[in-house]
Amino acid sequence: MEVKGQNLEIGYDGLIIIPEIDIEVRKGEITTIIGPNGSGKSTVLKALTRLLKYTKGVVFINGCDLKEMEPKKLARCIGVLPQMHCAPPDFKVKDLVAYGRVPYQKWYKGNTAEDEEIIEWALKTTGTWHMRNKSINACSGGETQRVWIATVLAQQPEILFLDEPTTYLDISHQQETMRVVKKLNRESGIGVVMVLHDLEQALEVSDRIIVIKEGHKYSEGTPEEVITPKMLHEVYNVEADVIKLPGRKKPLIVYKEI
Repeated sequence: MEVKGQNLEIGYDGLIIIPEIDIEVRKGEITTIIGPNGSGKSTVLKALTRLLKYTKGVVFINGCDLKEMEPKKLARCIGVLPQMHCAPPDFKVKDLVAYGRVPYQKWYKGNTAEDEEIIEWALKTTGTWHMRNKSINACSGGETQRVWIATVLAQQPEILFLDEPTTYLDISHQQETMRVVKKLNRESGIGVVMVLHDLEQALEVSDRIIVIKEGHKYSEGTPEEVITPKMLHEVYNVEADVIKLPGRKKPLIVYKEI
């Protein structure tokens, strides 16, 4: 499965954020979109998932025009976790995750045995099964993020879109979230598309990175191809080296002293 945007012009309130871009993401890969604040990263992700209308161009999901897809059919193809999300405070974790099964249900029927099995799988995959009877309001920030990922995962999407999934989390919960993302991709084959600010995280988990600068695609490729001293200078205006260390699969970014 693939999601492909062609000749996209994206904006809102009469303001064009992305004047033109071609972008493609695929099942089975972890694709990370990076770039400075205000560059248009989240705007691109929203356009690919119908959270934001594009004014020109077209988005195809497996050859089908995104604008013409029925909501339930779309929800079976892609799952989306935006930056901001909320649930009634009295909801239990399992009840929230159960909402991920709505695209497969008729309005007059409750959860089937298959639904229950998939809900359990989503909870166990994200390490939240032990919290299933806990109030969502009593969960920590890291726990809540994993519960929301489980909710989207219960949709059984082929590609999962995450907009800044580690924002506002401490370093421990950031790493925990990234481990869940990598596990989903490696064990279940789910494609993941993320917007991230942390370039070290992008280096560690991504198969492919897309760099957005001032509304345009600056570069695209493997982490090692994309995250270079030249890119860091031209896109982020910082001086840094990207070095390889013995025993590490991925290089490290070493910033010049302030």
